[in-house]
Amino acid sequence: MKALCIYLLICFCLTNVGNARQEKISVLVITGGHGFDRPAFFEMMDALRNIEYKELAQPEANAYFLNPEGYDVILFYDMVQEISEAEKAGFEQLVKDGIGLVFLHHAIVSYQDWDFYRDVLGGRYIENEDSTQMQSNYQHDVHYDARIADKDHPISLAIEDFEIFDEIYGQVFISPDVNVLISSSHSESMEHLMWSREVNPKTRSVYLQPGHGPGIFADSRYRNLLKNSILWAAFRR
Repeated sequence: MKALCIYLLICFCLTNVGNARQEKISVLVITGGHGFDRPAFFEMMDALRNIEYKELAQPEANAYFLNPEGYDVILFYDMVQEISEAEKAGFEQLVKDGIGLVFLHHAIVSYQDWDFYRDVLGGRYIENEDSTQMQSNYQHDVHYDARIADKDHPISLAIEDFEIFDEIYGQVFISPDVNVLISSSHSESMEHLMWSREVNPKTRSVYLQPGHGPGIFADSRYRNLLKNSILWAAFRR
């Protein structure tokens, strides 16, 4: 009888572990302010296993920060400047309380005057009307290399160097304290294409520069990087 009880207890524990591993990660996808290939982007999102998502578009999306709940990770794929002080405060409190954050491509252009957003993301694409100061730039349809800089990180683990055909950004500010995951040797591209940050013990953030689409959305390596980013940000990897 005792042996049977132990056996049933082990089965119960293994079942719970299996269920925990299969529990889906809930992702809020914020879009708006910049056009993109919706079918290609959301086909990619649909292909990410064990991840469920909901889209909120700007300008309404920022109202979520007034009462944030229900998501493990926020995926920023928007490009906007307008946000109220109350919405800023809500986001800052959410970061303090704990949330996973993944920023894609043009999300690095958002909120030019909000340094907290820059610091959480780990960089900024600089739009500056003063021509005497640093100004970021972009080029469409460029072939460039993606070199894995941190081969031991859970996001980039088992990912090999690969070639990208997408939009590049140049002259982008990158915080010196980010953990660089992918770099590029292209002379006109920003040096680092992907990085992670431990914002605090409860919040992790990831930035991934490629993402103009649609070719990059179909790339299996890019999809793996995105999924791994979501898993890592949600403390599942």
